[in-house]
Amino acid sequence: MHKGSRKIESGIFDEYTKKNVYNLQSKGYFDTLDYPVSTGKEADVFRGTTSNGEFVAVKIYRVETTRFKKMIDYLMYDPRFTGIKETKRGIVEAWCKKEFRNLRDAEEVGVACPKPIKAFKNVLLMDFVGDGKGNACPKMKDVLKKLENPEEVIEKVKRYIDLLYKEAELVHSDLSEYNILIKEEEPILIDMGQAISVKHPMAKEFLERDMRNIDRLSRKI
Repeated sequence: MHKGSRKIESGIFDEYTKKNVYNLQSKGYFDTLDYPVSTGKEADVFRGTTSNGEFVAVKIYRVETTRFKKMIDYLMYDPRFTGIKETKRGIVEAWCKKEFRNLRDAEEVGVACPKPIKAFKNVLLMDFVGDGKGNACPKMKDVLKKLENPEEVIEKVKRYIDLLYKEAELVHSDLSEYNILIKEEEPILIDMGQAISVKHPMAKEFLERDMRNIDRLSRKI
């Protein structure tokens, strides 16, 4: 049995999730799930390894513990997503597709973020943001004061916020030092599932909140 299979059998995932993970494994997207990079109430991110020894990030959304109503609020008014089934699985699957689409749109306009590979049901595959040796890059919250040029990093994040809004027509909506990775002094934006269209009625309010969060980082240096 693959190491990844033993991880899946640990009791964390339901049968629905197991089938979805196995589906992607059987199609060669990755061979094993190695260990969790981050865990949360709504999703866990694992490092996966392909048959060629390359690393991928495997984000698995939890169906039963999802914040159903909050997700609907973020999905509303998004012209890219209509006819969503308002069941737990329906919302989670739409959310997974939404993060894939948000990452793709962000990357296309020059925002540094994980490259999306595949969205299937409640599983999202992305490039693994690591050091080249299989270790995940740290979050900004853990290394901000250790950066050589923290001011430049913060200014780059602000430029990404501007690019998202003006070019991709998106607002991250939950940006802080907790969902920015640092790779070789470069900020990488993650957790793009809740990013909303600029057409959302809360877009400007969320944009201002993102900017305030990043402005506060300057006072922590």
